[in-house]
Amino acid sequence: MLRARNPLHCTALITVGSVTRDEAALAFPFLAPRFRGRRSAIKDFTHRDPDFVFWIFPDGRLFDARDAHRQNLPRGYEHILDDEPEYGGFLRGRVASDSDGTNQLVVVYCPEEALATRGPKLSQLLAGLHELPVPLEERALVISDNGDIYGTIADLNVRENSVGNTEATRQ
Repeated sequence: MLRARNPLHCTALITVGSVTRDEAALAFPFLAPRFRGRRSAIKDFTHRDPDFVFWIFPDGRLFDARDAHRQNLPRGYEHILDDEPEYGGFLRGRVASDSDGTNQLVVVYCPEEALATRGPKLSQLLAGLHELPVPLEERALVISDNGDIYGTIADLNVRENSVGNTEATRQ
């Protein structure tokens, strides 16, 4: 018996911005096109020694989640954990650097299409990241927890200010 592939569960990854998936994989091997255990490797990298752990309110305000999202929720918003991956309109993420500090990664837990094009979620993310109390390089790479690549911070700023839509590719 053949099963129809669920159209809501796509195994192809989004790659948009100035950095190709192969280029990204040079700095972060778990972003390679056919990396087994990608989600686990991303989690290991971002949980090892994060630069910053955050929630971003729907209006773009940044909330410091210290070292753990689940233990450090914005007061009165405990229910957002029950609404994965939408999180009640909040964005959840981490900023992490490699061991020598050369490459920075911003991982955002969100629906896969949320940051691929210009829109409210992209504006929300950029507003929150602008408030970070830690340095964030313009060349820092922004990805989802699944390994979708949204580009660098500079790419996201260009996308936010562009009039047309930026097409995402799937690899």
